[in-house]
Amino acid sequence: MFFGICLFAFLSVVVTQKALWPSLQAAVYLLILLMLQVVYFSRPGAPLRLPLTYAVVAVQVYLAFIPMEQFGESWVSMPALLAGTVLLVLPPALGVAAAVSILFIICRTEYLLTGSLLDAVYTTLGSLGATLEVFGLTRLAGLITSLHEARSELGRAAVAKERTRFARDLHDLLGLSLATIGPKSAQARRMLDTDPDRARAELAEIIRVSRHALADVRLIASGYREMSLHDESRAVESLLAASNVDVRMELNHSELPANIRSVVVAVLRAGVANVLDHTSVARCEIAMRQAGRTVTLDILSDGVSGRCEIAPGEGEGFDVLTERVSALGGELTVGPDPDGRFGLHLVIPVTTDDVDLKVESDEIEQVPRMATLLATGLMNTVFALFFIAAMLHLALITRAPEVLTVSAVCVAGLVALQLFYVSKPGARFTTVKKYAVIAVQAVLVYLPYALFPHAWVSAPGLLAGTMLFLLRPALGWVGFVAVVVSVPIAQQGFEGELVGIVFNVGATVITGFVTYGLTWMARAVSELRAARRELAEAAVAEERMRFARDLHDLLGLSLSAITLKTELTQRLMKVDPARARTELMEIVGISRLALADVRLVASGYRDLSLNEESRSAESVLAAADVDVRMDLHYGELPVEVRTVLATVLREGVTNVLRHSKGARCEISVRQHENMVVLEIVNDGVGEAETGAGSGNGIRNLSDRVAMVGGKLTAGLDSDGSFRLRALVPA
Repeated sequence: MFFGICLFAFLSVVVTQKALWPSLQAAVYLLILLMLQVVYFSRPGAPLRLPLTYAVVAVQVYLAFIPMEQFGESWVSMPALLAGTVLLVLPPALGVAAAVSILFIICRTEYLLTGSLLDAVYTTLGSLGATLEVFGLTRLAGLITSLHEARSELGRAAVAKERTRFARDLHDLLGLSLATIGPKSAQARRMLDTDPDRARAELAEIIRVSRHALADVRLIASGYREMSLHDESRAVESLLAASNVDVRMELNHSELPANIRSVVVAVLRAGVANVLDHTSVARCEIAMRQAGRTVTLDILSDGVSGRCEIAPGEGEGFDVLTERVSALGGELTVGPDPDGRFGLHLVIPVTTDDVDLKVESDEIEQVPRMATLLATGLMNTVFALFFIAAMLHLALITRAPEVLTVSAVCVAGLVALQLFYVSKPGARFTTVKKYAVIAVQAVLVYLPYALFPHAWVSAPGLLAGTMLFLLRPALGWVGFVAVVVSVPIAQQGFEGELVGIVFNVGATVITGFVTYGLTWMARAVSELRAARRELAEAAVAEERMRFARDLHDLLGLSLSAITLKTELTQRLMKVDPARARTELMEIVGISRLALADVRLVASGYRDLSLNEESRSAESVLAAADVDVRMDLHYGELPVEVRTVLATVLREGVTNVLRHSKGARCEISVRQHENMVVLEIVNDGVGEAETGAGSGNGIRNLSDRVAMVGGKLTAGLDSDGSFRLRALVPA
C-alpha cells in the first residue's frame, strides 16, 4: 500500500513535469519516505526510541512538505503518510491534533492550486483514507504480533485463575473430611481407657471418612467430581449422627444447575464442619427450600455461644464461600442467632448461566478486544470513505441524476456486501458461495459502466481485493490483474488525461490491497482470539493434569496411612493400649500434613524431602507389619530430582499398602556417577498391580520421571515379586 501511494505520486510527477531531473528528485524523495515508513515506523513489534523517532519524523516532515512547492498538485497528498505517522508516534490527543492540522493543510493547498472546493474535499477525503490506512494497518499488524507473543502470558493468567479454583474446590471437597479426622482421633485417644466402645466407634468413623476422602482423591485424579446434593446431604447426616448430634433435615427443591448445586454443597459442608468443631453441639437442623427461582439453606445448631468461629482446617472458608455466593447474585450470612445458636443462612437465585465461566471467558477475550475494535472500526471507516470518494469522483464528471442514483446504489451495495459479508470476521465460504459473491460484486461494479459508459465510476478495488482474498493465489492474482486492467480500458473513452487514468489505476490497486489487507487482518484477529482461547484452555487442561497427579501422589499415601493406622489401632486397643495411643497421635499428625498438602497442591509443585519420605515410608510399612529394609546411598541432589524420587517412593509405598499381600519390602536409592536409581521390591503382589501401566499412580509417575529425563519401569520379577524402578539423571 505504501509503495502504491509513492508510485502513484512518482507517475504523476513524471506526467506533469516532463523532465528527467525533477523525476529523479521525486524518486529519491519517495524512496526515502517509503524506507522510513516501511523499515522504521510501520515494522510490527519494532521499538521506537523517542530521540531517534522525533529526528526521523522531522525528516519526514521535510520530505512531505518542501517538495510540494516544486511538484505542486502531484505532491499534495504525500503528507498523508506523515499524518498516519504522527498518530502512531505521538500521544493520542496530540497525534489527532497534528493529523487534523496536516489534513487541513492538504485541503487548503489543493484548493489554492485548483480553485475547486470539490477537488479540495475529494483530495482531503482520499488523504484521510490514506492516513487511517497507514495508522490502522500498522497498529493492527503490531497488535496481532503482540497478541501472538503474549499468548503464553494469557496461559499463565488462566492457570493462575484455575489454581484459585483448585484451592476452592479442594477446600469444599476434602476440607471437611480431613478436618474431621484430627478431632476424632484425639477424642478416641481420650476414650481408650474410659469408654472403649465409644473409642471403637470413633475409629470406625475415621476409617469411613478417610476411605471416603481417598475415593474423592481418586475421583479428582480422574476428573472433577460432579457434586450431588442428595449424596452430600446423606453424607453430612450420617456424619452428624455418628458424632452423636441429633440431626433433622428438610430438603424441598427441584433439580438445580451445576454451578448453583456446587455452591450449595460447599456451603452445606462448611456449615456442618463448623458444627462438628464444637463438641457441645447436641442438635442440628438443616433445611433447604426452593420458592420459585430462589433457593434457601438454613443450618441451626445449639451449644454455640458468643462469636461463631470457623472450624479448624477451614481457614478463610466462609470468606471464600461468601465471594462465590455473591458472584451468583446470592447472600450468605453466618453467626449466632439471638438465642446463642450457630446460624447459617444462604439465599441464592436459580439461574442457568455459569457466572464463573462467563467471567473467565470475558477476561480471556478482554486482551484482544482493542485489536478487534480497531479492525472492525477501521474497515467501517475506510469502506465508507471508498463510497464517498467514488461519489465525489463521479460528481466531478457528471451531475446527471440517473447516473448519480444508479451508481450510488451499486457502490453502496458493493460496500455493504464487502463490509457485512466478505470482510466479516468468522465468515466461512464454500466454493459456490465464493464465486456467487464475486459474481454479485462484479455486477455491482460493471453495471453502471454498461448503462453509462461515458461516466463510469465505481470501487473496482473492492472486487480485486475480494478475488485476492477468496480465491486460490494463482487464480486470485489473475482476477486482481484483470480488474485493474479493466479500469483504463473502461475509462479511456471519457477520461482524456493520462494522469487521470493513472490515478484511477493506482487507486484501484491501492483499494484492492487495502481491502485484502483489512479483511485478512480482521480475520487474523478473530482466529488469533480463538487460538489464544484454545492455548489458554490447553494450559488449564495441563494444569488440571498436574493438579490431579499431585493430589493423587501427595494425598494418596496420607489417606491410606490414616486408614491403615486406624485399623492397626483397633487391633492394639486391648493388647497394647500405649502403642494404640502412639498410633492415634500419628494419625493426628498425618491428617494435619494432609491438610497442608491440600494447600500446597493448589499452589504448585511441592518440594519433597527424600530423607523425610524415606523415614515416613519405613514407619508406615512397619505399622502395616511389613518387614522393610532400606538401603540409601546418594549425595546432594537437585530439588527437581529429589522431589521426583520422593514422589516415586511415596506412590510406590502406597501401591505396596494397597495391593500387596506379602510381608516383605526392600527400598533402595543408589547413585552411580550421573544417575540415581530408586527401586522398590515387594512380594505377595495382588492382581491389581501386575501391569506396568496400571492405575493412575504408575502413569503419573512415568510422566513425572520422564519430565526430568528419566525412565520408570514396573513389573514382575522371575521370582514373582513386584519391582518398581526409577532411573533418573542426577
